[in-house]
Amino acid sequence: MKQQILKKAAALTLSAAMMASAMAPAALADETAGGTILWLSNLSSGPAYEAGINYMTALCDELGYEFTVVYGDMYNDPAGNLAAVRNGMTDDVVGIVASQDGGLSSIMEEFPELYVAGYNSDMTGVYGEDGASADVLENDHFLGTIVDGHADGTLMAQLYFDILVEKGYKKIAVINFPSYAYPNQGVANDALLSLIDEYNADAEEPIEVVGETTTLEFQTLEDSWFLEDGHDDLDCIVALCAGITFVYPTLISAKGNGTCAMTTRMITGGFENDASILADCGDEGTITALSCSPIEDAAFPILLLDRAIRGEMYEDWTNDRVDATDWLMDSTEDFEKVTDHSIYVTYDVADAQLSVEDAIAIGSYSELVSTLQSISVDDL
Repeated sequence: MKQQILKKAAALTLSAAMMASAMAPAALADETAGGTILWLSNLSSGPAYEAGINYMTALCDELGYEFTVVYGDMYNDPAGNLAAVRNGMTDDVVGIVASQDGGLSSIMEEFPELYVAGYNSDMTGVYGEDGASADVLENDHFLGTIVDGHADGTLMAQLYFDILVEKGYKKIAVINFPSYAYPNQGVANDALLSLIDEYNADAEEPIEVVGETTTLEFQTLEDSWFLEDGHDDLDCIVALCAGITFVYPTLISAKGNGTCAMTTRMITGGFENDASILADCGDEGTITALSCSPIEDAAFPILLLDRAIRGEMYEDWTNDRVDATDWLMDSTEDFEKVTDHSIYVTYDVADAQLSVEDAIAIGSYSELVSTLQSISVDDL
């Protein structure tokens, strides 16, 4: 009888030890979770900013974090970005969502215990040849980035070229930002012109590109641009830059004062949920096609930070530079779907195409990437 009692006691002791061992990772995760996640933002207003904050806050709330924002330098200046992070730093910050790469080496050197994941940034300074922050790629606290669009500008060029051909535009002009700030736009410009040259080689109706590409130094397009030779009767302006902000106001003004054809259209990237602008989008609108990245891409940095902080990183994770999907509106039907159902317009997390619950349930890095890259306007 005594021997049986000793056997039962030993079994209970072993069972308790096994349970304690099994619970240890969970307990550790509970201890390491929490704190504040800081967003070094490249935005301070607009739909992507407002909807992005709401979505990331909802994810952080569900995962047990506070979420706060600091504003990066508008020119991606390293000293400005470092100062922004310093000013926003508190003792409970556990991770950084970085939408700027200027000064990232200095930021990670000064705060080596923090994990960093990129969002809406191609992180050229990290991944580019001879990048100013190339050493970050070797830092095990850097978790990779998801790009605002494509890191390779040739893919942007192909997207816009296909729209030009599909819509039959034959007289166009191209506008972009300077390559020193947005290298992929320089690549996209060169690739777009090459695609047009190839198309024109055997086209019955070639595409005419009027003049040289106009480069905007982060200033709105000047009214006088439409007085330049050939700019008064364009079929389409391809604005590789943020055309809604920097080109559209001048285009509408030119239509109003008669210095531009009323039929001139624009293809560009970004998004604005102003009702008057949305009413001028679609098949017969001034903005005939618009591409942007899904707000749901914000799940990428938040989920990676959470996994790293908890010590439960996806087994198949690598610190990649991941392209976003082409979230493309190129018809009136698409724009109406976005207006009625998109988090870009409503700012309501319930309208996200990837719910907070489904995002958190993702079980692998490859699933995370494929899920984000499958998000489409067609599914709204």
